[in-house]
Amino acid sequence: MVILRRAVLLVVAICCCALAGCFQWTEDQQGNLQSVGVPGLPIWKSKTPPAPLTPSEVGFTPEEASKISGPVLVRPPDQSFKMYRYKYYPTGHNNCQQDLAKLLAERAASNATGDAPYCTGTPAAPPSKGNALIF
Repeated sequence: MVILRRAVLLVVAICCCALAGCFQWTEDQQGNLQSVGVPGLPIWKSKTPPAPLTPSEVGFTPEEASKISGPVLVRPPDQSFKMYRYKYYPTGHNNCQQDLAKLLAERAASNATGDAPYCTGTPAAPPSKGNALIF
């Protein structure tokens, strides 16, 4: 009886995935699994946050990296630009909050949808997504 019940639950789960159309997962820059599920509805999410990006990983030389500090402005993809954008500020001239306020005002005026920009001291690399069609 227990085996039959488990088999039925497995078939129901497979049918739900098939009806949803595909299976999706995200990984961080190091290849660690961050979430699993169907598009828009993760079934499982990692409790470990992705490692923050360092300026040298983004392409700054060590000399340039020593001249920047404070929060980083992160702009998620939108209709005009399909990639994450990061704005680092020089030490003593960090205008992240002011730039964020301007972007949020522009966003509200244009009724934009999607993820909003934000300031953070620990920017994470954008997740890489994988998809698989289940028949």
